[in-house]
Amino acid sequence: MQKPQQQSTYTDSVFFSVIQKIINIFHYFIIIIDEDHNILLANDPVLNSLGKKLEDITGCFCPKIIHGTDEPFPGCPLEEALKTGSIIEKKLFDPFYKKWVSSAIYPMNYHTKDGKKIFFHIAIDISDQIIAEETIINQNKFLNNILESLTQPFYVIDVNDYSIVMANSAANSENLTKNTKCYQISHNKNKPCNSIDHPCTIDEIKRTKKPIIVEHKHHTKDGQIRQYEVHGYPIFDEDMNLKQIIEYNIDITKRKRAEARLKKIQKELEIKSKNLEDNNIALKVLLDHRDKEKIDMNKNIIGNIKTLVYPFLDKLKHTSLTESQKTLLNILESNLSEIIKPFSIILMDESINLSPAEVRIANLIKEGKTAKEIALIINISVNTAKAHYRNIRSKLKIKNKKINLRSYLQSLKELSMYKKS
Repeated sequence: MQKPQQQSTYTDSVFFSVIQKIINIFHYFIIIIDEDHNILLANDPVLNSLGKKLEDITGCFCPKIIHGTDEPFPGCPLEEALKTGSIIEKKLFDPFYKKWVSSAIYPMNYHTKDGKKIFFHIAIDISDQIIAEETIINQNKFLNNILESLTQPFYVIDVNDYSIVMANSAANSENLTKNTKCYQISHNKNKPCNSIDHPCTIDEIKRTKKPIIVEHKHHTKDGQIRQYEVHGYPIFDEDMNLKQIIEYNIDITKRKRAEARLKKIQKELEIKSKNLEDNNIALKVLLDHRDKEKIDMNKNIIGNIKTLVYPFLDKLKHTSLTESQKTLLNILESNLSEIIKPFSIILMDESINLSPAEVRIANLIKEGKTAKEIALIINISVNTAKAHYRNIRSKLKIKNKKINLRSYLQSLKELSMYKKS
C-alpha cells in the first residue's frame, strides 16, 4: 500500500533558486507568502516597482510593503483562501496604486519551517482592461438608450438563421428568447417571408448587398395588423461577408389609409368630372339647338317683313298721303326698324362707327333699294345718298374692293343674329 505523500517544507536552497527563476519569467506581480501575509519570495516586477532587493522585503508584512497598511488589505484573497481552503480569484481596486488588479491566491502543498501554509499570490494590473470594459458598457448603455428612445421596432438579425440578436422594447423585446426568429414576431409564421406582398428583407439584401426598403403588414403585440415601411441595412464582416442586418420599421398605417381615402376621393371627382363633362356636352347641344331656332326665327321674321310688309310700304309712299297718314307710315317704319334692330346694333358697333343716318341707309341698301329710291324715301338728294354709300364702304373697310355692298350687309345681318343670341 502506497504511503500518503508528505507535505514539503520550504528549506531547500535549490528549491528557492528554481522558484525564483520561474516567477521572474512573468511580467506581472508574483509573491510567495505564508498564511500570516509574510513575504517569502517576490519576482523582479515586484522588486523593481518597490525599488528594493529581495532581502529587504523577505519576512516583511505584505500589506505594509505592497499597500502601505498595517492590516490585511480589504478584500484580500488570502483571507478568503484561509477560510475556504480553495483557490480565490477576484478583481480589486487598489487605492494605494489607484489601479484595478486581478488578484489571485493559490494554496501550495508546502509549509514554512515553523509549519505555516505557503500561498502563491498573483496580482495583474487590469486597469486598461477595466477602463475598456467600462467604455464598452457605457457605449452599450448609450446605444441601448438610443434604441429605447425609438418608438418604432428596431432589430439586429442574424442572416444565417433569422434569429433576433438585439431588439428594443417597441419590438416586444421582453418576449424574445435566444432563438426567436424575426418572422415569428412580425408575421406569426414558422418560416421566412417569401411572398410578393412580403419580400424577405434578408433575402433581398443577400441578393443585392445593398440597403432596401419594403412594405409589410405586421402583427403587433396587442394583436393588430398594421402596415409598416421596413428599412434593412447590411452588416458585413472584415471579409465583406454578410453577417447581420439592421432592420427598423416605420408604422405607415395612417398614411396608407389617408392615401386610400385620397384615391377614393380622386376617383369620385373623376366620375363627377366625367358626368359634368357629359352634362356640359348635352347642355351645349341644347344651347346650339336653341341658337339655331333663334336664327331660324329671326330669319323668318326678317323674311316676312321683307316680303309681306316692305312692298306695301313702298306702294303707300308713292300714293297721295295726308300728313297724318305720312306720320303713321313713319311710325310703322320706325317700329319695323326696332324689329330688325340686331342688324342695326352690329352696324353701330364702335369698331364700325356708322352714324344713325348711315345705319338707316345701310338697312335700305340691304333690302335692295337703289340710291335714287333711298334718296326719295329719306328725302335726300341722290348725290348725298351715294356719298353715304362711299362712307359706309370705307367704314366697313371694303372700299376699292370688288365686294357687293348689299351682299356684305346681308352677311352682317346673319352675324348680328349670332351675336344677339
